[in-house]
Amino acid sequence: MRIVSLVAHVPYTGIPHAGGQYVLAHIGALRALGHHVTLVAPDWRGNAEGARRLRAELDIDVVVCSPGSPRPWDEWLDTQQIRLFPVRPPLRFRRAVLRSRRVREAVKNSELLEAHWTEMGWVSRGLRRWGRDVRCIVIAHDVIVQTYERIFAATRKGSPAWALGLWRNRSVARDEGRLYRGMDAILVFSEKDARYVRGLGVPSDRAVVVRPPFAGGAGAGEDGPPEGPPTVLFVGAFFRDVNEQAAKWLVDDIIPRVRAERADARFVLAGAGPTPEMLAAAEADPLLIVTGEVPSLEPFYASATAVVVPLRMGAGLKFKTVEALMRGIPVVSTTVGAEGLTGEGDTGGLVVADEAAAVAAALLRVLDEPQRAWREARRTREWARSAFSIETYPARLHDALLGTGGHR
Repeated sequence: MRIVSLVAHVPYTGIPHAGGQYVLAHIGALRALGHHVTLVAPDWRGNAEGARRLRAELDIDVVVCSPGSPRPWDEWLDTQQIRLFPVRPPLRFRRAVLRSRRVREAVKNSELLEAHWTEMGWVSRGLRRWGRDVRCIVIAHDVIVQTYERIFAATRKGSPAWALGLWRNRSVARDEGRLYRGMDAILVFSEKDARYVRGLGVPSDRAVVVRPPFAGGAGAGEDGPPEGPPTVLFVGAFFRDVNEQAAKWLVDDIIPRVRAERADARFVLAGAGPTPEMLAAAEADPLLIVTGEVPSLEPFYASATAVVVPLRMGAGLKFKTVEALMRGIPVVSTTVGAEGLTGEGDTGGLVVADEAAAVAAALLRVLDEPQRAWREARRTREWARSAFSIETYPARLHDALLGTGGHR
């Protein structure tokens, strides 16, 4: 089958965020199933360099669509469009994709048009007219309406931010529902997200759960907690607001509570795009390590006594949580960080807490009794490896792409 895949981020080996890693595994699964894939992306966020790296790794067509030379006001206009219409990518980038002759030809000759991330699904609405019989799906890494509901709920009523939040809530629900209802299928990563999609007026058979693939962290956690100082790891792309906010909460409110009982506790914040505030905090604290972008997270997982996922905003299955569980590392997470996992299987290695004092107390229990915590985490590891196996992902994906009813 010939497939056109719209992506917000062109993936490559080592891409520093979980969504890009998933897309790379997804493309690998499509190729393993014998499909031909043309990848399409707007020319933003380093996609030109990502395309160069991906072409060097794989024999794959990659089309990066440039909107041309930027005007002085374009970046400001992009920001305002995203603030008012979060489901829709900035207009100049949408137009660049829709006007590309190469993209049109690829869609005309394809049998499946898939969009990764809901925002790219909005672009696919305009492309589908070029493929008369093309099947259209969205792979919703996040159901965006969940995020804006949470932001709105945390905003003081009557403030200017509240008015903007009210508009965005309505804008997202309208646009996301309109998009999903026009697709042949919406692939999500958990049953919770499927319920949200159905709640937007989508027929139940079009919301399809496909658990994403993970390599399994083979070798991790086999012999219990690592030697060395007690270490808590938080992984994230810190240029994303939700991770930046989580890091600030961790540094300001959780670490001091842990250190009051365990002055030897080391904290590692690993990932690209750390803020100046994070770097300054690490400069002042020898037991706080902020790595910046790294070629591999494996050394940091290997030395972690526990993983913390202190997210309070965002939506959808958190890949960072699954990654840690599959390695057999005890995880302390907020409800947001554990979405799509609690109640799904043996998750005794995943402790959920939403207040700073409760998160700190849960981390202290792991640091004080690591052997007990790791025994629980090993049982969770076996469930996670079964549920998110990379070996069975191609078959799961095949059923999700072709085994669901369309609406034509």
